[in-house]
Amino acid sequence: MYGNYVDTNAAAEAMLEADKYFTSKSLAEKLNITAKKASGLLYNIRTTNKYETIETPLPNREVKVISIKGSKISRNKLWDLALNLKTHI
Repeated sequence: MYGNYVDTNAAAEAMLEADKYFTSKSLAEKLNITAKKASGLLYNIRTTNKYETIETPLPNREVKVISIKGSKISRNKLWDLALNLKTHI
């Protein structure tokens, strides 16, 4: 789905839309990237004020994105709603 180049925002959008917790491994599988790249993306998401997250403690930390810039709805879901592809979110 995503492939070689995935930026932090794209990863956060995918996590927000999925509405679940992710580890480096599970995010790597979802985005078709390496676990090392996914680990870096999760670090960026956890430490940037733009993203609001819920995190489990180490070891085996899991991260869930609950909002991006205050929005609790992903861009894809907003577009679906705007284009009347879905009647509710």
